[in-house]
Amino acid sequence: MTNIEKVLQLIREHPEGLDDDEIAELSGVRPRQQVHQICQRLQAAGEIRRESVVKPGKRRKMHNFPATITEKTVRQVNEEWNKANEEWKKRLAALVAATGKGESELLNEALQALALKVLEQQRK
Repeated sequence: MTNIEKVLQLIREHPEGLDDDEIAELSGVRPRQQVHQICQRLQAAGEIRRESVVKPGKRRKMHNFPATITEKTVRQVNEEWNKANEEWKKRLAALVAATGKGESELLNEALQALALKVLEQQRK
């Protein structure tokens, strides 16, 4: 198991949140700075969220929590949207090159054709 996998598993097992020091101690990942870097990467990937928390008798520290389904879903939807957007841009560029028409003209024609198709289906 990699250090990233160890840290992520540990955070998922402790939904109440763990700070970087606790994660380093429980996981055995050293130095503690490596835990900090791993947590920063996991946060950027949407796998965890980091939040400043004060626990009784302790100073304020960043704690790591498992990402909620909503947080992961939003990240995944954004990634899928960006990927689909790139595919449509490629297809549209190919049509522009093949037809010599502008993007606006092609999109307008496509919308008109779709509208006619929908209207035909509604009549049936």
